[in-house]
Amino acid sequence: MLEPLIKWFEKNQRPLPWRTSYDPYQVWVSEVMLQQTQVETALPYFERFVREFPSVDALAKADEERVLKLWAGLGYYRRAKNLIAAAREIAAKHGGKIPADYETLLQLPGIGQYMAGAILSIAFNEPYPVVDGNVRRVLSRLYGWTEDDPKALWDAAGGAVREGEPRLVNQALMELGAKICSFRSPRCLLCPIQTSCAAFKTGMQDKIPPVKKRPAVVHVHLFAVIHRRGSRYLMKPVDGMWEFPMFPELPPRSFNKIGQCRHTITHHRLDVSVYEGKLETKDFVWKEIERIPISSLTKKIWNTSLSPERAARQPAGRRAPLTGLP
Repeated sequence: MLEPLIKWFEKNQRPLPWRTSYDPYQVWVSEVMLQQTQVETALPYFERFVREFPSVDALAKADEERVLKLWAGLGYYRRAKNLIAAAREIAAKHGGKIPADYETLLQLPGIGQYMAGAILSIAFNEPYPVVDGNVRRVLSRLYGWTEDDPKALWDAAGGAVREGEPRLVNQALMELGAKICSFRSPRCLLCPIQTSCAAFKTGMQDKIPPVKKRPAVVHVHLFAVIHRRGSRYLMKPVDGMWEFPMFPELPPRSFNKIGQCRHTITHHRLDVSVYEGKLETKDFVWKEIERIPISSLTKKIWNTSLSPERAARQPAGRRAPLTGLP
């Protein structure tokens, strides 16, 4: 099974920048960015990030706000904060060199079983397995597993990585899951391991692996208020990022509605009504928005304030100054 898989990978792999030299730092940064993020989305962020912070030492010395600004738009900002914390620990305890030891890696912020295995196998070519969504799908279909069994998955991945070149085996399994063995409509006729696949032989591709039950969608309505003074905006810090003041209910002042935006965070669907007006400044800070890290939601709210045509399209009653709830 491994020989045709590796041959397929070597011929069809995507030309990703961290595959050029398998530099441990670049492999680590790429894996952190690819958690919960598609490769195509992460690529421009990765290139900007390693251009500004080309090494562990450079990242360890970086200002956290600057790192978060470069990360802005990728979401899951705890990843970036863990990355900085781990870089500082590596610089202080390991001379700026990423440890090639599994137990040592597990002691670093943000690194668990999957991340340690990815760093060791891809960067150092050590026989440690990885199981992400793509690998889970490929192995479950290959062996015909109709029920989730994490131990069986990790055992199978471990067996595969010990039989071939670890770097190639793990990346080939992930690449196959991303490009061929997709969740919907897998391209079985192009699969290099089709003849070994239990799901293909039994026509069970659409039923394997079992679909994980998703949490119910939670709808949340929020009110964002933009208070501007020249080039500065009234903002508040949240986990290292900066946001406009947002409230579950509009404060009892006079505000002008200028638009609406929507945003999704995991299973939360946010509907945000955007207003302009003045707030008490004691709980907030004046900031120039171009100089600070902001989330995708904050950027949407800001873009609403920069689009007067949106406000012009609102019904006249909505554009008038409002007090309290709309």
